[in-house]
Amino acid sequence: MGIDPYLLEDNGVQEATPKVDISRYWKALKKRWWVVVITAIVVTVPWVLYVKQEQPIYEATATIRFTNYAGNSETIMGARYQQLNSRSFYERVVSELGLVLTIEQQEDQDVPLFRKQVFSKFTSTHAPVSGRYVLRFPGNGTFALYQVVDENGREVQLRRDNIATAALDTMNVNGFSFQLASQPERFPPAVFFAIGNFRNMVKSLQDRIKLDMARDGTMVQVTLQDIDPYVVTQTVNSLANIVVQESQGIGEGSMDDQLRILQTQVDKAKADLDASNERLKLAKQRLTSGSDLAFREKLSRRDALDREVNDLKNFRESLRGLLSKVSGLPANGGTEALNERRRIFNAITKNRAFENDMTMTLDREHLEELEKQWATVVSQTSLTHPEALKLQHEIESVHGQIEATARSRMLTLDSQIMQNQGELSRLNAVLSQLPSEGIELSNLERDNQLYATTYNTSLADLRKLQLEKAAKTEFIDILDPAIEPELPVNSNKKAKAAGGGVFGLVLGIMIVFVWEMMDRTIKSVDDIKGHLKLNVLGAIPQVGFDNVNDFQDHEKARMMDQQLVTHDFAPTPIGEAYRSLRTSIIYNKKTGRLQTLVLTSTAPGDGKSFTAANLGIALAQQKSKTLLVDTDLRRGVQHNTFGVPKEPGFSNYLCGQVIGADIVNETHIPNLSMISCGSLVPNPSELLGSLQMRRFLDEMRRKFDVIIFDTPPLNAATDAVVLGTQVDGVAIVVRAGKTHREVARQKLELFQNLEAKIIGVILNGTSVDLAHEGYSYYHY
Repeated sequence: MGIDPYLLEDNGVQEATPKVDISRYWKALKKRWWVVVITAIVVTVPWVLYVKQEQPIYEATATIRFTNYAGNSETIMGARYQQLNSRSFYERVVSELGLVLTIEQQEDQDVPLFRKQVFSKFTSTHAPVSGRYVLRFPGNGTFALYQVVDENGREVQLRRDNIATAALDTMNVNGFSFQLASQPERFPPAVFFAIGNFRNMVKSLQDRIKLDMARDGTMVQVTLQDIDPYVVTQTVNSLANIVVQESQGIGEGSMDDQLRILQTQVDKAKADLDASNERLKLAKQRLTSGSDLAFREKLSRRDALDREVNDLKNFRESLRGLLSKVSGLPANGGTEALNERRRIFNAITKNRAFENDMTMTLDREHLEELEKQWATVVSQTSLTHPEALKLQHEIESVHGQIEATARSRMLTLDSQIMQNQGELSRLNAVLSQLPSEGIELSNLERDNQLYATTYNTSLADLRKLQLEKAAKTEFIDILDPAIEPELPVNSNKKAKAAGGGVFGLVLGIMIVFVWEMMDRTIKSVDDIKGHLKLNVLGAIPQVGFDNVNDFQDHEKARMMDQQLVTHDFAPTPIGEAYRSLRTSIIYNKKTGRLQTLVLTSTAPGDGKSFTAANLGIALAQQKSKTLLVDTDLRRGVQHNTFGVPKEPGFSNYLCGQVIGADIVNETHIPNLSMISCGSLVPNPSELLGSLQMRRFLDEMRRKFDVIIFDTPPLNAATDAVVLGTQVDGVAIVVRAGKTHREVARQKLELFQNLEAKIIGVILNGTSVDLAHEGYSYYHY
């Protein structure tokens, strides 16, 4: 019969996942409160010490505004982001502000010493001499600068001068320059400072600067944190000023230079055109009116070929110049080289040599789309983001296609030029036989057209640049300069320390929760229903002998006897729990009336014998003639519990040494009789399955209303399985917080395919409130 399905409480939810039991975790917190406390202390104490010793951190922010009247394209936004991340910007800031300087705080200082209290100005080259230095002020209006040259503190003097002089003039030493502050009375006797590595400081500044660009590219916030409020403010403002200067001042100077060059070109082209016009006028006057039509046609054809050859040569030289620039760029030249490479390839795609060239048109459109995507990704992430690197690789692939197309076009241009030059040579040979006046006029007309084209082109470029300067398309300024912060961002140390304490508590609670989740033992009625799929017959409260397994059997029995349900019907929670168990077994509508019952457990220490003794007393108190049989023939303890002889006992009866009447002992509990385990035998399992065992059952069923068999644990022997096939039902005792659900499930598999009826599980060792919900009634 095995584990009968009809004994399960709810057959329709056999494999449902047990719902989260909030009360289980609350009980785990109450049980393991010490874990939360210890975790909170371990986390909070080091955190508080760290916060207490933490240096104050100051933050400054400047906002740069970009006003572009032509609109902010994705390409412009990407270029701005690259400009703001350029190493050259940070090198200039580190150099101008002397960020390689670090003031060393001494232990005897009550308040921190900032650089502006010592230096009114400090700058450095790109290669200052790193190391430790000390400024000493003897108190006579002078100072001395020393360099610490070894670990023993040996000092080498570098400069000695008056403080007043150093406050007005710049002192240059070892690749850095400084001016002292103008209040010498505030100088400490000695100021130690360090000069760091320039490249490392540039890298550190790049890592600490936070750039936040608006989605439309109109504003950028530059934010920095540092331990010195003066340094952090000056650094942010300096970086913002450099951006404005590079974008406006330098741009305007470059535009003025271009205007001067173009104006010179226009003036020269105008003079050349005027002279050509005068020569052409005189030639026309000398030429006779009898020039024939054929001569004019040949001249016109020669001039057309000459212009075409010049155009082709210009296209070729332009392409050659652009391609030579591409070859001259370094493979890994950084951001500036990358931008220059893109400008060159954009110029190649727009070269007049590719007019009406469909291949180049497609490549140009593809390149523009990739650059737009790249600029969007870079503005939202960074240059080293995987998506940005992927797009950069695709752009370089298109660059390769464009370069191949351009070099192929160069070969085509060379062929066309050679072909046209051959035809031009033949025309010149024919024209050489004609009158010299016609040839001269033809040459003058051709030169005049070239001068006119040069003049018109130069004049158009000049007017375009003048218009751009008159109406600038972009205006850049600092909308909000950084202000020196008065308080550090980490000034509220109490709140920060409290946050660490809260984190420690939360961490402790999480540890308890994880501990509880990892705990696979059975703790509640829901665990039994959810994992073992069996009915719960009863829940017995925890009894105060947790370490009972550490005692000898007679000591264990004495302790158990002190917790037995007494015959005076005392209304204690444990007594009511056993009476409830008695009711569940006697009046179970699914199993019917039980006369013979086997009690077993999965492992020693689950409280099987204790439960059997108290259940027997509870049944006897209901006027039922009850027999408790200690069938643990290896380590029976019930004889000590009830104070009866161990021998003769049940094993002696099964061996045929005594009759049934000789082994039944009356106890001090009315209606309760008890049979002890008897002498130790080598084959208990065989005896329990013998014919003598069946005779015993037939005899005792006629004499007693209820017979309870206390059997060994399932992990120690199969006696309970053998005996379970001969009785009306089997009850499994599990201990809350000790019995592993997987072990219990494995042991229950022993009953599969056997004629044994498991009627349910008894949960032992649970909390009082779970075992009996009316516990508070007894404390009314």
